Amino acid sequence: MDWMLEGLLQGTQFQKLYNRKIEELRKTYNLRKVDVDILYFLFKSGEHNTSKDICDLNLFNKGHISQSVGRMVRQQVIYIVQDQEDRRCMHIMLTDRAVEIVEKITALREQMYNIILKGVTDEERHVLLQVSRKVNANVKDALGNLEILS
Repeated sequence: MDWMLEGLLQGTQFQKLYNRKIEELRKTYNLRKVDVDILYFLFKSGEHNTSKDICDLNLFNKGHISQSVGRMVRQQVIYIVQDQEDRRCMHIMLTDRAVEIVEKITALREQMYNIILKGVTDEERHVLLQVSRKVNANVKDALGNLEILS
């Protein structure tokens, strides 16, 4: 396989660019990368705002999520609300400060996408989206099969 394609599929170059883009923001707000990613997820996820929802993405383990949530509660970036129907379920909510941070994250991500998709036509973007959905589905399927075999 072409090494450039392999790097793209592994996300190494993308992660390097993303980490550079968010570094100043992380320092300004005293956040870790996991915090930034969780804030962005919560902003985009709507009512899917529990630790379990974050864990289901398979981006972080339960320990990292728990530590991050605790840290951000202490920093008053997020707060926890108990579910009215299922008292065991806790919803993670963004404070106004978090919304300000997420707006900056969103702007940085937009800049990053403009950089990496420079010169890519609308038709090519459409094909890229279709291919990435298939690749994602294949990876998800393979992970599911691994769990069954374990």
